[in-house]
Amino acid sequence: MVLRDFQILFDNPWNTFYGGQTVTGRVLVVIDSTKKIRGINIRIKGEANTAWTERKSELNNDGKYNDENQMVTGHEQYFNIQYYLLGGASGVEIQLPPGEHTYPFSCVLPPNLPSSFESDLGHVRYTVKATLDRPWKFDQEVKTAFTVISPLDLNQERGAAEPVNEELTKTFCCLCCGSAPLNVNVILPVRGYVPGQVIPIRVNVENLSNVTVDTVKFVLRKVVTFTASLPSHATKKVKIVVSEIGKGPVEAGATVHWEERLTVPPLPPSNLANCGIIKLEYCIKIEACVSGWYHRNLKKNIPVYVGTVPLTSYQPPIALPPGTGLKPDDYPTKLADPTYGGYPSGYPAFNPSATAPAATALGFVAPDQSGNTMPLAPPPLPPAMDMYPNLPPPSYAESRYGARSIRERGESEHVLGARNQFAPRYPVYNFAQE
Repeated sequence: MVLRDFQILFDNPWNTFYGGQTVTGRVLVVIDSTKKIRGINIRIKGEANTAWTERKSELNNDGKYNDENQMVTGHEQYFNIQYYLLGGASGVEIQLPPGEHTYPFSCVLPPNLPSSFESDLGHVRYTVKATLDRPWKFDQEVKTAFTVISPLDLNQERGAAEPVNEELTKTFCCLCCGSAPLNVNVILPVRGYVPGQVIPIRVNVENLSNVTVDTVKFVLRKVVTFTASLPSHATKKVKIVVSEIGKGPVEAGATVHWEERLTVPPLPPSNLANCGIIKLEYCIKIEACVSGWYHRNLKKNIPVYVGTVPLTSYQPPIALPPGTGLKPDDYPTKLADPTYGGYPSGYPAFNPSATAPAATALGFVAPDQSGNTMPLAPPPLPPAMDMYPNLPPPSYAESRYGARSIRERGESEHVLGARNQFAPRYPVYNFAQE
């Protein structure tokens, strides 16, 4: 007997869900001859884990300190649902005939789940594992991961809509006297943005000093704090560069004005709400890098928010898909016209005459086995989107921060799919580039 195929397929083609929604899919089993099994078991769970090594010093009997590396870990479990799709644990054997078999599964997610998150030191991860329970033989298992998003509506986030106007000043000592100041003024229209949106940064540099500014850097960073509890309490904070641009130089005595643009890539929303062992923040670091090893750079971190629903008070023009024949003034009123075939709640209409690349970029078509394009169900909407019917819906794109594998510590290396890479998908908005 050969197991030809064994996989887990989600009904949602983006494999992305929000808390409180129902995860549905099916387990596919293809065999070439009759197979004896006790049943097919499904396990759906969500959990967070952290792990890293800490340097530990202990005093020995000789009065000397021994240094050694100690692994510290943290764990939270959010749900763990397990049941049989076929058969049961009673031990009664079932004859599974040759051919293709599919078994549907479903699970209602708890409402207050943290967003999926992946890093080298910890993760929030949601998985489905199916098991062929075989009598007197090793079980056969397959595993896959899916994305859960905790919505962060920037319109409801205190401080997200406030503008930023930061004044940075520094003087440089030169032997017996101080220089005139280096002044840097940084302006952001708001603090809150969503993936796909551009952060416009206005910078005014007035270099009254006698020191050259080689570069002014603008860095979007993730600031992640991990917590462990075993065998002892520990925390670790890491700062990860998401994107970076730079301008310069600014000569001594010169004044310059720039407007730089940082595009927010697919990222999990700020805070990782409802996760107690991983804290996530974002900031834009402004750093004026100056000449001379004895001069320190001028730097400032500006906290910003990354959300799942954009600010309605700060909305760039909408980029309409080519081939729809719509003008900006038509959106979204014409899409609400049922004769046009629009999706409810402001979805862009699927238009068969639209070019395949444009439609695919929005996530509404996919190639079939013959290479033709066919419409998919629209992607899931953030729960708060029905409050903002004029907002364009997001598509979902993979983060560049993913897991090398979804295999757990102590899990068999023979689990199908456990060694696969996984990157969560986050909502991305298709705004026009100004």
